[in-house]
Amino acid sequence: MTSPAFKISRGLWLARNNIMKKIVCLGGFCALIISSDAFAAPLELFGTPLWNATRSTLEPALQKAGLTPRQIGSKWWFDIYGVSGQMPGANKLLVGYTEHNQFAVAQYVFPSFMNTELVEKVIQMVEDKYGAPTHQSGSVDLGTVTATWDESNGMSIRVSRGWPSTTTYLNLENRTNYARMQAQMRAQKAAHQAQQAQAHGNAF
Repeated sequence: MTSPAFKISRGLWLARNNIMKKIVCLGGFCALIISSDAFAAPLELFGTPLWNATRSTLEPALQKAGLTPRQIGSKWWFDIYGVSGQMPGANKLLVGYTEHNQFAVAQYVFPSFMNTELVEKVIQMVEDKYGAPTHQSGSVDLGTVTATWDESNGMSIRVSRGWPSTTTYLNLENRTNYARMQAQMRAQKAAHQAQQAQAHGNAF
């Protein structure tokens, strides 16, 4: 008799010890697929809900998860962490905040060289957990690709690949805060350029 916690059926996801498990049977052969629980629905990052997260709630959670801090602190727009197994295939996690230290975006980087299939694998990983994307564009074989999942509380998941680089990015976004952060970054850059222009103008 199957335990109620581990009912075996095709395509059924089961959670235990923070590991997502999927049993798939095809032609009499069954395989157990295990996926890292680095993010969960509703959108979380290592157990921390993202829709109202701040730097003070996320930084300790990420360090507790074993990520290696490479650049952290409120003087930076992005905290940068080394990833070693928490998200298979990724080597880096960037976490962006607004100027008031509200969570805006978390971006996993999956480095790749001439591997056009990588973006499809990352999309499938997200799709297995969250269903089909809300929007998808581009061809896996050639050019840019974007897949987006619109989630509750103004959150989104986005998988993207540029071109010709096949490095793939997985974003967890607070849409409002991410737009605010990008506007703040543009304003900071414009102010810096204006200061430089004034300094140069005073030189002659």
